[in-house]
Amino acid sequence: MIVVNTTVLSNLARVEKLRLLKLFGDVLVPLPVYEEVLRGREAGYTFLEAVEEFLEEEGVTLAALSGEERGLFRDLQGRVDPGEAAGIAIARNQGLLFLSDDRVARQVAEEHGVEISGTLGLLKLAVDEGNLTREEAQEILESLIAAGYRAPLHTIEELWEEEEDEKNESPKT
Repeated sequence: MIVVNTTVLSNLARVEKLRLLKLFGDVLVPLPVYEEVLRGREAGYTFLEAVEEFLEEEGVTLAALSGEERGLFRDLQGRVDPGEAAGIAIARNQGLLFLSDDRVARQVAEEHGVEISGTLGLLKLAVDEGNLTREEAQEILESLIAAGYRAPLHTIEELWEEEEDEKNESPKT
């Protein structure tokens, strides 16, 4: 089970790949994230209509904040947007993975001990688990970039190169 924020939802909606989120199992969409999606639709981002359809699927749930989660949500206000604050609070309280491509939200999540990934991590997982080929993942990455995604890499292969580089680094003494 995962918690997803607006950046990842909108990135995947733009390229019609929301179902990739189900690779992690059930998907929780915090209520403030859904509200951000609705505001985006009202502003004319019609591709976000796909999120509405995705929310109708089995295993995709709108998530309200519990009492414990509301406390952290309030503490995070001002540092991150409401959708990200809700996602971090839910993920921390329930021990779930949080998907976000927002740099500040990722940093805040890590500060609170929340496991984090994003759109690129999702593509890598899809390949690693045999749900996509590297070529298919590259095509999706190229579609994302063409749709305005600011990718920190140019090829999907760089994800495995970075992983290999991290493995090969020796501990500094």
